[in-house]
Amino acid sequence: MQTPISFSHGSPPGRGTPPTGVFHRWPALSLPCILLGLLAGVILAPPARPGPFTAPAVSLATLPNGMRLLVKEAHATELASIQVWVRAGGFLEDDQTSGISHVIEHLVFKGSDTRGPGLLDDEIENLGGVLEATTQKDWTRFACTVASRHVPQVIRAIGDILRRPAFRPQDWQSEKPVIRDEIAQMTQTPEAVVSALLHDLAYQKHPYKRDVRGTPARLERTDLAAVRAFFQRHYQPASMTVVVVGDVEPASVGRAVRAAFPGVSPGPPAPPLPPAEQPCARAERREVPTPFRVGYIGLAFPAPSVHDEPDVFAMDLLLTLLEHDGAGRLPRLLRGQAGVQATFETRRQAGLLTVIATVPGGSVETTEALLRKELDFVAQNPISPDEIALAKRTLRGSFLLDNETLAGQAGTLGYYDAIHRWEFASHYLERVEALTSTEIQEVAKKYVRPERCVSVVLRPRQGEDKK
Repeated sequence: MQTPISFSHGSPPGRGTPPTGVFHRWPALSLPCILLGLLAGVILAPPARPGPFTAPAVSLATLPNGMRLLVKEAHATELASIQVWVRAGGFLEDDQTSGISHVIEHLVFKGSDTRGPGLLDDEIENLGGVLEATTQKDWTRFACTVASRHVPQVIRAIGDILRRPAFRPQDWQSEKPVIRDEIAQMTQTPEAVVSALLHDLAYQKHPYKRDVRGTPARLERTDLAAVRAFFQRHYQPASMTVVVVGDVEPASVGRAVRAAFPGVSPGPPAPPLPPAEQPCARAERREVPTPFRVGYIGLAFPAPSVHDEPDVFAMDLLLTLLEHDGAGRLPRLLRGQAGVQATFETRRQAGLLTVIATVPGGSVETTEALLRKELDFVAQNPISPDEIALAKRTLRGSFLLDNETLAGQAGTLGYYDAIHRWEFASHYLERVEALTSTEIQEVAKKYVRPERCVSVVLRPRQGEDKK
């Protein structure tokens, strides 16, 4: 279920990869089923034109139980992407519940009071689809793309496991080693280790400091009573948005969702957000000896939240200018010496801009000095109009490419609705295009400051990097 960490620009589904986070639920499939999925999802499904993310192209309904429903019609193919976004994740956890959202993601797939273990996978697989789930700091997502005629059945199945998951003791015992292995796998991925350490340094108390996978010790202390209590508190319809994009009609989707998630009460009110915290309050540094063969350096700076406009748009463009899929100033700077990746994930509260470099040979300190010098240069010097224009074209192309598919469009709508409001997508490109060189430089000055930088160094095996 774990995949390599995604270093995408901004976490809207744009900038590199869709917002799939860290964890994916992929049921075991036979080769014929895999081939069937490829045929349905690739050969038979030409790219879906993004179209406008605006009303009336996107219809919004709020059900009596508080659930939000977003539907975008796209009739080019007889397919549809169904996604359920839950406003629950690491941001709701504390030291006692760390990793519990990830546990819930695993256990709901074990079935409901009416579906035993494996039956959900079989049902979706027989429809030619694969149901996946993702846990992140700000949200949890369940998603599936199938032939549009199967949309009601998929909604019914997802509604069943989210309304009445069984949480059986035997399922918990069988799934606990799987989760333990996922936590262990993170320690074998250097970039993931650096990212986790950067977040731990950058935040003092905010839940963003903790990895959503949890820890082995916390996992062993988690019991089903705590899982049930957390689920009942946070996985209510009023905390969910159902997004359907494809060959569907809003009225029919609405009927299916109302049947799958009945009720007229919104349930308990959503808990307040954690107290706001400005990350990277002071410069800190951590060095860690590791078994890895090469060295790694990670830098993190404070970054805007989704509410901080226009800074959030300017940060996306700054990141594109610095590093985009191997291009940008930082990869050019380190070409032949080190690999570098950067990320800024748009969050509901203040996030991080991170830069992580792999140093296969030479000095980690030299690489770090080069990175810091270039970042300071960008903050202190005007950016040429030509470079800004190129970054805008790159960012626009990435956004459009990532929204060519039905799943990409559903991800865009669901992601923004989970952390703020879906309309953010409707003016994203317009706001990026309007940015000036001065605004980009001001954002760099505001956030990319040496006194607000936390850093992590992973020393290669044998304790010394090659100098």
